[in-house]
Amino acid sequence: MFNLLPNDLKQRIRSEYNLHLIVVALASVLFLQISFFIFLLPSWFISRAKEKDVVLQVATINKFLVDSKIEPIVSTIDMINTKLDTINSVLEYPKVTPFIDSIVSRKTKDILINEIFYTSSGKTTGVLSLSGNSSTRESLVLFVKKLEETKLFENVDLPISNFAKDKDIKFSINMTIKQ
Repeated sequence: MFNLLPNDLKQRIRSEYNLHLIVVALASVLFLQISFFIFLLPSWFISRAKEKDVVLQVATINKFLVDSKIEPIVSTIDMINTKLDTINSVLEYPKVTPFIDSIVSRKTKDILINEIFYTSSGKTTGVLSLSGNSSTRESLVLFVKKLEETKLFENVDLPISNFAKDKDIKFSINMTIKQ
């Protein structure tokens, strides 16, 4: 067969053909990507909805588990509060809080209070027992004098055996409450 086209025209036709081929290939790839994206959108929306449902179910289950663990504790606390209210309504005793506040406010840094006991000896009387450590004998004597000066207590009893040591003294004080 005869070749009637000049070489430069053949070159241009080949380059246009290659250009058309590249454009068609890129258009096909772009069409495939867009179609994949379109077909994946429903799955993505369904996955998001299921994820939200699962998160909500987990939150509900966790709340239920926490509530089921707390419920016995709350019922026990309510029962104890009911019993304490019954005891408080039946018993009469002097209010001890002001006496304890008075003791703590007169404590110095050299006095360490370990225990405070209250014993009711009647409807309006009681004994506060206090035990602890004192770094020096002088600080213990000063603490007892401060307690006596308050005039809140009928009697502040510090046994003489507490003065056996000069330093690091373990003491016990009994105070009768005035009403």
